[in-house]
Amino acid sequence: MSITLQLVKYKAEAEAEVINILAYWQRYALDKDNGGFVGKIDDQDNADKKAPKGSVLNARILWAFSASYNWRNDKNYLAIADRAYNYIVQHLFDPVHEGLYWTVDFSGNPADAKKQTYAQAFVVFALAEYHLASGVEDAKIRAIDLYQTLEKKAYDNKLSGYLEAFAHDWQPISDLRLSDKDANEKKTMNTHLHILEAYANLYRIWADDGLKKQIISLLNNFEIHFIDPVSNHLNLFFDERW
Repeated sequence: MSITLQLVKYKAEAEAEVINILAYWQRYALDKDNGGFVGKIDDQDNADKKAPKGSVLNARILWAFSASYNWRNDKNYLAIADRAYNYIVQHLFDPVHEGLYWTVDFSGNPADAKKQTYAQAFVVFALAEYHLASGVEDAKIRAIDLYQTLEKKAYDNKLSGYLEAFAHDWQPISDLRLSDKDANEKKTMNTHLHILEAYANLYRIWADDGLKKQIISLLNNFEIHFIDPVSNHLNLFFDERW
């Protein structure tokens, strides 16, 4: 088989796998009792209806089904994206302190209200993709507002880069980790990577000079700090002074 035919075959297999994965989420993840999507499903496909619901989970669903609609123009995908968008707007945005809660409980009330920069970035990424899919102007406005919140609350104006996490009101907190597997440091490669992808996606719908400047700053941080100059692997954790 020629390389061309192998690539055609691989493309078809990959597309079929994506469609199967999306179908799984459409079948099992919708929370028909409390709205949005269930927070946990076990290995037998049983939903835990009382599990908390995370901002990252909902943002990834919003991005995935928005991007899939942009790929295949399947209105069933857009319907799931609409559901994710509405849930994020109604339950995960903090109307008092800006940004998004880390988690809400199964019924949509704030559970862990801390502001994890990683999660805010995922939502910017997803909102921009949803705007491309749906044309909903409010999604674009919310993406821009959230970008501006990150610049105001999380950006290090002295040394550049973005601080990892904050309390519900954007005040400092002692535990900055996404999970207990992470080092408790103020700047991480993982979060910066997702801010970079979020800002790049936002730039597709909003070619702002200030946003462009911050994308360049992020790329510089990867070149200067995150990419090891000897091994070329990625360094993961830094304090606020790099």
